[in-house]
Amino acid sequence: MTAASAPGRAELELKALLDAAVDAVIVIDHRGCIDTFNRSAERLFGWRATDVVGKNVAVLMPEPYRAEHDGYMGNYMRSRHARIIGIGREVVAQRRDGTVFPASLAVGEIKGSNPQRFVGFIHDITSRKAAVDALRRERDRAQSYLDLAEVMLLALDVDGRIALINRKGCEILGYNEAELLGRDWFELCLPERTRDHSRAGLVDVMAGTRDPLSHIEDTVVTRDGQSKLIAWRTSLLRDERGQVVGTLSSGEDVTERRDAEQRLRKSEALLRAAQEIAGLGNYEVRSPGGSTWSDQMYRIVGCDPAEGPVEPPEFVARVVHPDDAEHVNREWQRAITETGKLDLEYRIVRPDGTVRDVHAIAQVGTDADGETVVVTGTLHDITDRKRAEEEMRQSQEKLTHVARLSTMGEMATGLAHEINQPLTAIATYAQAASRLVNSAAGADPDDLRDALTQITNQALRAGEVIKRLRGFVKNRSMHTETLDLNHLVEDLRVLAEPDARVNDVRLTLDLAPSVPPVSADPVQIQQVLLNLVRNAIDATNEREGAVREVVVGTRVRPDAVEVYVMDRGAGISPKIVDNLYNPFFTTKAAGTGLGLAISRSIVRAHLGRLGHRDTPGGGTTFWFTLPPLRTA
Repeated sequence: MTAASAPGRAELELKALLDAAVDAVIVIDHRGCIDTFNRSAERLFGWRATDVVGKNVAVLMPEPYRAEHDGYMGNYMRSRHARIIGIGREVVAQRRDGTVFPASLAVGEIKGSNPQRFVGFIHDITSRKAAVDALRRERDRAQSYLDLAEVMLLALDVDGRIALINRKGCEILGYNEAELLGRDWFELCLPERTRDHSRAGLVDVMAGTRDPLSHIEDTVVTRDGQSKLIAWRTSLLRDERGQVVGTLSSGEDVTERRDAEQRLRKSEALLRAAQEIAGLGNYEVRSPGGSTWSDQMYRIVGCDPAEGPVEPPEFVARVVHPDDAEHVNREWQRAITETGKLDLEYRIVRPDGTVRDVHAIAQVGTDADGETVVVTGTLHDITDRKRAEEEMRQSQEKLTHVARLSTMGEMATGLAHEINQPLTAIATYAQAASRLVNSAAGADPDDLRDALTQITNQALRAGEVIKRLRGFVKNRSMHTETLDLNHLVEDLRVLAEPDARVNDVRLTLDLAPSVPPVSADPVQIQQVLLNLVRNAIDATNEREGAVREVVVGTRVRPDAVEVYVMDRGAGISPKIVDNLYNPFFTTKAAGTGLGLAISRSIVRAHLGRLGHRDTPGGGTTFWFTLPPLRTA
């Protein structure tokens, strides 16, 4: 009895073991039919053992695996080539109610059984899969956060090897992630000259002797050998025991920003130097708000930067010259309320009492809010320029005076003759009057009166020439007045005609009936005219057989009044045209080469033009224009 009961006891023990198993245990035969179905299998699949024993195990599978199962079993029985048996894998199982779930399946063949039988262990891995999926999603989300960051995120282990790097870090360095993970950061990505120093810094951070959150900037080397400047902030990574296991750093590529800042600093330094050299300061006035001045602005005005800018009302009272204050204040208010622009020259008085000339330019606008008035402007110290202009003006006047004297020297023969004629006549009439007075018969009162009248007329004639000559050669400052150019040409005849007669040249006037008045310096315009007449006389003398006539005329252009001097002389060679108006260029043996150059500068100072054209039939016509006086 004992021996007979042993198989029964083993069978009971096996059943108890199967029922106690946590995993579903299913035994099938060589046809795939279920032979054993433990309690865990009943709970997992929702089938009772009595319902499935003898049925094909495919009932526990969803399509398309159910239709494929018998083929798989047949293939294994023929070829003994296993896809699952003895290997194990994850599969998809189906419950009685049709729901499916992921399962871990391990299948083994029961050796020695006849016919062949197989045992399968099935474990529901739904929770594990959910946890893995959740972990994967969390990892992917974390990775997406890392990759979305526009800074390099870098984790190093205690040996300085790269444990993590995000997409931005790979982009900055020019490597892919696989090429960086596990590599020595210092050897791969830092320039040789800084490796030891940077590695020592990591050791200090790990040891706690350096603040890991301190901001540092360091150079890294990219895959293609470029250097980039990275601004780092670092924190420590610790394990569950609190031990430091590495560092996590965020690095921002500040290469372009630092380059831009350096260029900006250089540009600002150049601007300050340029402003100092040029004597040009700039300022901004905001209302409401206040003023901002550049360094050069303080230097020009002579104020202490520590005291801050001087606001506009106080600026006029404290800085602007008292004689210019009212005008400056009026133009400033006009710019703000009407024109929106300021362009003004005035004087300032510095704290040490020195007076400087300045040129202010400003533009009035509004801020982005549309309410704040913003005045942006420059203040240019033009004192040196004003002095240079005054010195140049004085030099020009001296040179112009010398040129007038030179012209008079060239015309001296004619003028001497012009003065000598009335003097000779005076002497003749004086001798005649003396004879009349000393005659025995006595002087006839009418004859004596006639002689004295002639003496008076000739004296006035000589005096008029001398008066005009003195007025012409007198050294004087330029002053303008309203002129009738026809009258000016007629008055010039007194000085020009004697020279023309001496050279056997007829001086003819061809004046327009009516010319508009001009604003000019009469002596300087006469100087231009006399120079052109003198050149015309010389040109006439140079051409044998030339018509010995010089015409001085006026005509009205649409936008100017023209005065011209026409000769029938030798004309101007094309070889000398380019140098004709250059200072010290002359074709005369005893010429100074200043006549035409000074004449052009005089005409330009009067806002006119000087030029020449060929005279029809031979000769040259020199002309100059002056703008007509605008009348209200």
